[in-house]
Amino acid sequence: MKVPVSWLKDYVEFDASPEELAQRLTFSGVEVEGVEKIGFDYEGIVVGEIVGVERHPGADRLTVCRVNDGRKECRVVCGATNFKVGDKAPFAGVGAALASGMTIRRAKIRGEMSEGMLCAEDELGLSKDHSGLMILPSGIRTGAPLSEVLGPPDAVIDLEITWNRPDCLCIVGIAREVAALFGSRLKLPSVDYVEAGDPVDALAQVTIADGEGCPRYTARVLSDV
Repeated sequence: MKVPVSWLKDYVEFDASPEELAQRLTFSGVEVEGVEKIGFDYEGIVVGEIVGVERHPGADRLTVCRVNDGRKECRVVCGATNFKVGDKAPFAGVGAALASGMTIRRAKIRGEMSEGMLCAEDELGLSKDHSGLMILPSGIRTGAPLSEVLGPPDAVIDLEITWNRPDCLCIVGIAREVAALFGSRLKLPSVDYVEAGDPVDALAQVTIADGEGCPRYTARVLSDV
């Protein structure tokens, strides 16, 4: 089970590095298979809006995009195909550094000047996906720093939950374990919702086939999720 440390901190407070947390969990009997860092500081990377696309005159598999970075338009040579005019994607301008450490520079690509890079998830340290650009929601402000959109880098702890610890098969279960390890207070999420609409009996029905093996079974209908 993968547990983002930022999500875990929604339910329990603790002051420890991801590595120290992993060690304490392991010694408590919750086996940690690894700790993965996701993302980085995204300095110099913003939300770019693709305002124009044309075929590269010297390469069939490349396009030349006009990208609005919130201040100006930049010409960008791009090899991805999963976008259209109006889409927004992470844009690394000249001088920005990618997760790999590579710094973006102005360069001629097959005879066309490129003034930055539209990024895939792997170039941002978010995953190994290089199948296309990371398309962002259209409502995000053009030119917004990507660090404001994606948040700070996070650590994800990969747990191997053994058969005798089903209580740890959820974030709150792990938070309860961490609260015990660090002497912290568990912050349970509030459950508040409105029941409305048609009677549940008109929408769903539960039949218990084995009353001895399952004396009680409950169900709830959620709509417009």
